[in-house]
Amino acid sequence: MLGVAMGMLCELLLLDEPASGLGHDEIANLDAALRDLKSHDVTLCIVDHKVGFLGRLADRSIALHHGAVIASEKTIDVLADEAVATAYLSKKHA
Repeated sequence: MLGVAMGMLCELLLLDEPASGLGHDEIANLDAALRDLKSHDVTLCIVDHKVGFLGRLADRSIALHHGAVIASEKTIDVLADEAVATAYLSKKHA
């Protein structure tokens, strides 16, 4: 949270796995803090494996597979993309 507070002084905040190791309540607090930053025109660039967390927060998403971009569009569309489902859930679940 200290890093988020420091980010309030920036126009662009780069976050790598900010929800990693956090519990449900802590993620909710982080989500609220990041939404507040967004409402004050701070651009957020977030890398995280917690898709639910990102899905609620991100306007646009980029999905990578082995370093290559496989989807880049509105978050809802990336999450529904068959190539993303295949890459992250395997063909059996896609």
